[in-house]
Amino acid sequence: MATHYGTLADAATYHEERGNAPWAASTDPQRTSALVRASEWLDGVYRSRWPGQKAGARAQVRDWPRINAFDAEHNAIASDEVPDEVERATYAAALRELGKPGSLSPDVVLGQSKVLTAVKGIVWTPLRSFATTEDMAPTLTEVERVLSGLIGSRGATEFLVRA
Repeated sequence: MATHYGTLADAATYHEERGNAPWAASTDPQRTSALVRASEWLDGVYRSRWPGQKAGARAQVRDWPRINAFDAEHNAIASDEVPDEVERATYAAALRELGKPGSLSPDVVLGQSKVLTAVKGIVWTPLRSFATTEDMAPTLTEVERVLSGLIGSRGATEFLVRA
């Protein structure tokens, strides 16, 4: 039963090709922990956007592999496959987690969330009262880019046409 997406060897290659020295400077247990946290984060953030359904239903720990899954270009994804995009997104997110464990899933108190709205005189403005935890979650542009060929865009709307 896989606890994370990808492999340590493939993660090492991914980070070496990108010159991400902190990955090479860490230990295998640190890397494995970062991969587990990154995989959990990906599943939690992207679960509603993944195509298809879990191949192993509820007994399956990770969201992938999946059945009835297609990529953004409508190419079928095998029911025993974890797409390369998911593995690469895991490696990208794991680097963030390696540098600062827990940074992908920060605790937030929505009623106390605020943004800096003026620098001169330092003015903080509370976020709207209907902000959600999703509004406060970090967005990793590299992960979004890597997954773009697999998932639809956030907030995409499908239109139904009456025939």
